[in-house]
Amino acid sequence: MNKESLPHFRLSDDELLVELARLAASERRATVRLIAALAEVDTRRLYLGQGCSSLFVYCTRVLRLSEHAAYGRIEGARAVRRWPSVLGMLESGELTLTSLSLLVPHLSDENHEEVLLRARYRSKREVEEIVAALRPRPDVPSLVRRLPRPALTVTSPTLAEAPELG
Repeated sequence: MNKESLPHFRLSDDELLVELARLAASERRATVRLIAALAEVDTRRLYLGQGCSSLFVYCTRVLRLSEHAAYGRIEGARAVRRWPSVLGMLESGELTLTSLSLLVPHLSDENHEEVLLRARYRSKREVEEIVAALRPRPDVPSLVRRLPRPALTVTSPTLAEAPELG
């Protein structure tokens, strides 16, 4: 396939930008449908009947998703089962799968609404800051300790110093 055969090659700049936005929205919708279907397959454990020991194995071997894509979509599917509002946020682009993956370990039934609202339209770095605020780590204590004494080195005598054998 050459570039002249691609339909986007013949679009004006404005038309191409409109088409690109449409394609991105279409991709989000397809991803959301995939995540919703994975959530149901996971609930029913249908991957077992396909000879797969886990949903991850099913996604990578049967659906041919990369390991990274499978992990993110499975995590998304499990989050959607617990908090259905996530699905709409993913479809609208308010939340990305990357952001969701960062947030999921820190979400609870009590905080998910507030945390998800704070994460809307945020970059990965900004979401990492939200996560850091959710689970602050204690400061690393200052520690001063004595260094070990250097070991004595034993050198072998040179030929001039070696005792005569004889």
